[in-house]
Amino acid sequence: MVEIISPPDCVSSIETVFHRRRGNIIHDFPKPGTPLHVTKGLLPVLDSYGFETDLRSHTQGLAFCLSVFDHYQIVPGDPLDKDVQLLPLEPSPQQHLARELLIKTRRRKGLSEDVNLSKHFNDEQLLNLMSHMSTN
Repeated sequence: MVEIISPPDCVSSIETVFHRRRGNIIHDFPKPGTPLHVTKGLLPVLDSYGFETDLRSHTQGLAFCLSVFDHYQIVPGDPLDKDVQLLPLEPSPQQHLARELLIKTRRRKGLSEDVNLSKHFNDEQLLNLMSHMSTN
């Protein structure tokens, strides 16, 4: 969850930055007794890296934010689907988010993009996992 405090004329810039990063604004109201405006929204962790810098540049430094972990949510898509093509500097469609999260995390940590489950499971565990996945 991100809470942003800014002058009222920065609200449209804040909305632009939020929507570009797949965020959802949940509350938007003037702060009583002040000339400031409060915007609260939910932002995926994957898209939160560099958010504050982006926000400050779009509002000429007039807005500041506070980010707090709010909740977990299942990421849609299959992280092991190798048919998914991720384009640089373009947001992925909703059904490819799990793959994008996996690839970006592994790149950031300096790991290879190839995930091989057989190296983490013995044959019996892998067969159990595959049969469980096919029934769901």
